[in-house]
Amino acid sequence: MSAPETLPPPACPDSGPQEQARMLQTLCDHFPGGVTVMDHELRLRLWNRRFLEMMELPPELFAQSISLPQLWHFNIARGEFGPVQDPDALVAGFVERALRFEPHAFTRVRPNGRVIEIRGEPIAEGGFVTTWVDVTEHHRLETELHRHDALVTQIVNHLPQGISLFDEQLVLQLWNQAFIEVLEFPPEAVFRGARFEDLLGLMARRGDYGPGDPTEQVAQRLALARQFQAHRFERTRPNGRTHLVEGRPIQLDGRLAGFVTTYTDITTQKTTEQALRRANDQLAAGMAERSAALDTAQSHLSQAIDQLAQSEKLAALGQLVAGVAHELNTPIGNSVMAASTFLDRVAQFEAEARSGLRRSVLDEFLNFSREAARLVQDNLARAAELIDAFKQVAVDQTSMRRREFLLDETVRKVCATMAHTLRRGQHRFEIAIPQGITLNSHPGALEQILTNLISNSLVHGFEGRAQGCIRIEAHGEREEVGLSYQDDGVGLSPEAVRRIFEPFFTTKLGQGGTGLGLHISHTLATTVLGGQITAHSQPGQGARFELRLPRVAPLQGEGASPANE
Repeated sequence: MSAPETLPPPACPDSGPQEQARMLQTLCDHFPGGVTVMDHELRLRLWNRRFLEMMELPPELFAQSISLPQLWHFNIARGEFGPVQDPDALVAGFVERALRFEPHAFTRVRPNGRVIEIRGEPIAEGGFVTTWVDVTEHHRLETELHRHDALVTQIVNHLPQGISLFDEQLVLQLWNQAFIEVLEFPPEAVFRGARFEDLLGLMARRGDYGPGDPTEQVAQRLALARQFQAHRFERTRPNGRTHLVEGRPIQLDGRLAGFVTTYTDITTQKTTEQALRRANDQLAAGMAERSAALDTAQSHLSQAIDQLAQSEKLAALGQLVAGVAHELNTPIGNSVMAASTFLDRVAQFEAEARSGLRRSVLDEFLNFSREAARLVQDNLARAAELIDAFKQVAVDQTSMRRREFLLDETVRKVCATMAHTLRRGQHRFEIAIPQGITLNSHPGALEQILTNLISNSLVHGFEGRAQGCIRIEAHGEREEVGLSYQDDGVGLSPEAVRRIFEPFFTTKLGQGGTGLGLHISHTLATTVLGGQITAHSQPGQGARFELRLPRVAPLQGEGASPANE
């Protein structure tokens, strides 16, 4: 209820000269919140327009001197305190507390939903000076902040990777449960404010860094950490688990703000790689002996090819997993940084609110809140896109199902999952595929071929190269599609080009290469996709692979059809 332009003067006949009273009333009227002054008899001696507007009180109620108990009765009658069975008892309780003349501060939610902060201070002559501030928006923002904070905490705690955030003083500010579990920290050792040096000491004393003086081990690692340089390494802990540790500094307003680190359990991937390497070494060592009994060994060799082909697929899927995990670091790290900064700004805002909230401070806080929320939303959306791309590629490669798909989308998803592997060597992709080229085929087979070609470029083509480029382009015809894969690597000899699709042919024999990647690619292209793949290369001029694929892949097996695969 709005007050009229002219309010009745306060009933304060013994408050001093008229000029002094007018000045005091003017001061109250210009106060941004509500103001009231009660005397020692709990009678209202001074008030301002904002108080009447905020509490929706009629000005005529104050035409004559009014006491605090009368005002309480009026508010009870209009439902300000909700249903009240005994108004007199309620007012008596209010009066008893008021006559103690003690400082007080509390908030009240009015029937119209507005939240009012009420603060009272006793005055020397007896009575109270009370301020009334509408904190509805602050209350809403605080509730929304708690909700966003809880949401970000749940997202971070549901990640399978361990995450830690240390500030520029190497003091722990943020972590998730996986961080404690991966590094097997006692829960009481991990808290906000824990020092990086203390956690290093705990790990050194229990033998995580191997034999040696724990004090020296901590000093060495602490010196490296204080350089705030990005790092990436693998560590096998005493419990036999292998973890990929990746860290990078974070900047805020152009200044160092701390360091975020992720801890990924790659034990299964490393076990698979070691088993594959042992199988490759054993196979290479036994090739000469098996040549004399080729007929007998043929069946065993076929089984070995099938097993290694499956391992090759699993290894490729492992690369996809590692790639997506690495790509998620950036958007999640940004979200964590935004949330942490937001919490600090809230603390600052609360401190300023206690001493009197200015409109400019509120506007600045609102602008910052919107920007922080947008940053968290954008980065989490980017993380969701990466996860969707990985899920699609992983399902396609493991099931080899047949479906209709867009060529450019499929190629870009594979490149997205392999992007971090290329960036590690400052290599890059160039994709020139027209939109709208549709195939009814097996996207998993095509994705496997592209993954093998990219891995081949990284291992062979870009060996010893600081930078490299992979270009993938395509053109569509009525019945088939041409797909070209080209790198600018070291190239191949004519002999290598002639034998490149043979099983077990590799220039890395005994060094971890299976010689099956391009053989599998040739098999998938010709049998599953029903097309052709050819290789072209010259030493020093890179390698090019040309695929000719029918838009509709041939049916595999009797009764198969595009609709039921």
